[in-house]
Amino acid sequence: MFVVTVDSGLCQGCGECAKGCPVQMFTVLNGKAQVSEDECLGCQSCVSLCTVGAISVDEY
Repeated sequence: MFVVTVDSGLCQGCGECAKGCPVQMFTVLNGKAQVSEDECLGCQSCVSLCTVGAISVDEY
């Protein structure tokens, strides 16, 4: 299983993570990306798409 974390201090709310996530784990609310309860596949496409480095994916 994977845990996705968004650093709200870095997130600019561009929505690229929401557009690129194959399981639609992200929504953008109030100008910041929010992680939903869906199960992360661990593909890390969101990490690659985030130009400010606000997203991390950790396995546990």
